Amino acid sequence: ASETSDNTLNTRYQLPRPVNVSLISHNFKTVLTWAYVNEIPEKANFTVHFTDYLTGQWQLYPPCSNIALHHCDVTKAFSVNLTASNSYYTKIKAITQLHQSQFTFTERFSFKQNATIGAPTVEVKVRGQQIFLRCIYPIVQNLTTKTGRKVDRDFRCNICVWQKGHNELKKKNCPTKKSKLKLNITQPRVTLCVSAQVNSKQWKMKAEWSIQKCFQVQSLNFQETLIILLVVIAFFLGLVTASMIWKLLKKELVLPKSLMLIVKTINPYADMKIEEDAVSIVIQHEEVIPVECEHCFEEAAKPITDPEVTESLTVDLKYAGKDWTYDRPQTLLNVN
Repeated sequence: ASETSDNTLNTRYQLPRPVNVSLISHNFKTVLTWAYVNEIPEKANFTVHFTDYLTGQWQLYPPCSNIALHHCDVTKAFSVNLTASNSYYTKIKAITQLHQSQFTFTERFSFKQNATIGAPTVEVKVRGQQIFLRCIYPIVQNLTTKTGRKVDRDFRCNICVWQKGHNELKKKNCPTKKSKLKLNITQPRVTLCVSAQVNSKQWKMKAEWSIQKCFQVQSLNFQETLIILLVVIAFFLGLVTASMIWKLLKKELVLPKSLMLIVKTINPYADMKIEEDAVSIVIQHEEVIPVECEHCFEEAAKPITDPEVTESLTVDLKYAGKDWTYDRPQTLLNVN
């Protein structure tokens, strides 16, 4: 009688179904979550099935068959016949050793209506009056569509730029669909802010806006530019003037031999250079008058007694009575 009552109890008892079932998709990663409350202390596991609108047939999803977790990553299941217009469904049931619950179905899921794209990162480079903005897309799942294209192939960005404290961000006024943006700023010392979101013409998914990033642009006005130009010109002229003065100070001095001898006496290490084309300077000259001397001529006429000297020694008086000039002047390079 007791066994009959137990069988009747098992037949009448219905295992509770999972509740609060939902699908969350972010950057093409889709996760199924649920909750479960069991009235009896019996451990329950869960099994997930899926289907898509184009196929129309329910399939067991092996990665989430008889699992104890309350969530399941169905990204791979939703990559079958992946298109922007396709729809997906899932169902889940609880199972124990003796019982199993009925299925709980999720509502229709499509990437256009239910999925979201994360916020991109905006890279800012300021070069004078020019601003370069680059949109870096969020990392998404490596999925391909039914036609073999990457899911992020047509990703672009809506890049919004505004002046801080004046016109705050108005997302409706940012129709720019570009990955890079170049701006020329004419106002000096202005603080700008930027924010961006991913735009996909194919998927048309909900996109998150990036956290606004503010930066300063230190562009110069006309007066400041003119001052800088004048400073540069003055600096250039100063260099030219200094170069000319240096060349004049380094110019070589031409000295006559008399002064050169004085300088040599003061500083024997002075570096001097003889100028070939220089003209000798005559300070004073005296007329040379030949003197009649019988002994001089007689002594000069005597033969040389030195056996090593074979040539005769004579006195050449052809320059007697003529002016004697000093040697060519020499060049003084450094006297210290």
